[in-house]
Amino acid sequence: MKTKIINLIVKRIGVISIIVFSVIAIRASASNQSQLNQSISDGVKAIDIVDAGGTTVTSPSVSFTSATFSFTTQNTTGTLGVSAQRIRVYNPTSTATWTASIAGSAPTATWTTGSAYYDFNDGNGATDGGDTDSYGGQLSVAPAGGTLAGVSGCATSNVSLGSNSAFVETTTNSITLASGAAGAPTYCRWDVTDIGLTQSLPASQTSGSYALNLVLSII
Repeated sequence: MKTKIINLIVKRIGVISIIVFSVIAIRASASNQSQLNQSISDGVKAIDIVDAGGTTVTSPSVSFTSATFSFTTQNTTGTLGVSAQRIRVYNPTSTATWTASIAGSAPTATWTTGSAYYDFNDGNGATDGGDTDSYGGQLSVAPAGGTLAGVSGCATSNVSLGSNSAFVETTTNSITLASGAAGAPTYCRWDVTDIGLTQSLPASQTSGSYALNLVLSII
């Protein structure tokens, strides 16, 4: 115990000595002081696909349920934003409002395999309607049934998931997944998961492994 007490006193004396020395130096050399300045600017709103640890997924994808060739129309389903590929929204700004959405790479894009195609935004559903191409098929997105969670303690007040909708060429080229309204937390991040996807397939659609590119964006 004595050794510990002595060491403590020595440390305290050392601290006092340093403080006294500093005060003397300041009084004697006040004209040599330098003021340090640091400016921190707002970041840029962003959206990404990350894994459970927050690392960007290099090649994100969504797998749909398998379908068998059919002479009638049919639906397949998938999930956008599984735990290992969650949608992360970043708002590192002082502005509360933002909108995160999803869209096709182009309004005229199609599901493709080789020389076979079907649509993702035909307003007539699985059968071809009055859009610019000659393919049926429509993709529906259900963000309202998804899950919204703040990251690192960020609240979800005034942050909401979008309404369920389906792509329609020209009239619904993008679908809102989530948005922040006035009063939403600023300088925050959120994860969006479990968004249901349903694709209607035309009758007698050629068999194959089809792919379609979608784009996430935030404003």
